[in-house]
Amino acid sequence: MGIAFFSESIFMETYSISKAQSESDLERLYSVIKELRKELTLPDFISLYKLAHESNGYEIVALECHGKVLAVMGYRILYDFVHGKLIYIDDLVSIPEERSKGFGRRLLEYAEKLAIDLECNGLRLCAGIDNELGKKFYEKNNWKLRAVVYKKKLSP
Repeated sequence: MGIAFFSESIFMETYSISKAQSESDLERLYSVIKELRKELTLPDFISLYKLAHESNGYEIVALECHGKVLAVMGYRILYDFVHGKLIYIDDLVSIPEERSKGFGRRLLEYAEKLAIDLECNGLRLCAGIDNELGKKFYEKNNWKLRAVVYKKKLSP
């Protein structure tokens, strides 16, 4: 997986957070992102990643320990009239057997440090309305509920 941007010991284990930089990196973290996006096939994932990366700078970072991807986060830089420059987190997920071990929190801390380094005004994300565990996780990590998101699906 790309260059390790962050490395730390946690629970006597060394982990690193690195940005996906190749198709083989994407293949390695696909099973983790699939935990969040169940309907996503590998070819669609790679294709959508490339399109999002090229069109709006979407990036994915992986938290790994001993070569195993434990959690991933997808994000991009956005600009709007309300917040100015910010990091928007599209995806954040850990593998089931590693949940509640602090890896999601570590990725949020990574995003916060990146936002500071990039001189962003803040961070944003959306959690599904039925995702009670996710909402509790974000609130526990000092994220505040500030909006309700509406969406409308268009027919082909």
